[in-house]
Amino acid sequence: IMNCTRTEQMKDAEMDNQTIRAIVERYSDMIMRIAYQNTRDYAEAEDILQDVYFAMLKRTFESEEHRKAWLIRATVNKCKNYWKSARRKNLPLEENRAASAPERGVMEELFSLSAPERTVLYLHYYEKYTAKEIGKMLRKSENAVFIFLSRARKHLKFVIEGERDEDLRVY
Repeated sequence: IMNCTRTEQMKDAEMDNQTIRAIVERYSDMIMRIAYQNTRDYAEAEDILQDVYFAMLKRTFESEEHRKAWLIRATVNKCKNYWKSARRKNLPLEENRAASAPERGVMEELFSLSAPERTVLYLHYYEKYTAKEIGKMLRKSENAVFIFLSRARKHLKFVIEGERDEDLRVY
């Protein structure tokens, strides 16, 4: 009887490890994107990713959608904590990740948006959430989400059209 119980415990632990691996594979890219666009620091984004997963292990979820929404909310909160932390204030400014020139340009423009605009833009276009769902996750009204989306689109459109105009000028 003891062997059977021990074997069952080992199977349960193995199942948990498989489940955790599946969750990490499914959500790591999303969490890293949110963390990086909010911290602008690749190493810090990795730390936030680990912190979020560690916190997730202490929780239970009603559904996979609930888990995903919680992961997004937890990541955003960890990013806010990062900006408030004394540790961040003492870090030297340096390039944390080598990026190509076009990628740097896009990232610079995204970083010029406010944090809520970046987060809403990401959740809407990459994760395919509706304004209502985003509002619920970020504890904002649906109208506020639409305003963030509108401002972000206008800003990016202005920047892109401005670059095109500069490219077309004859000197």
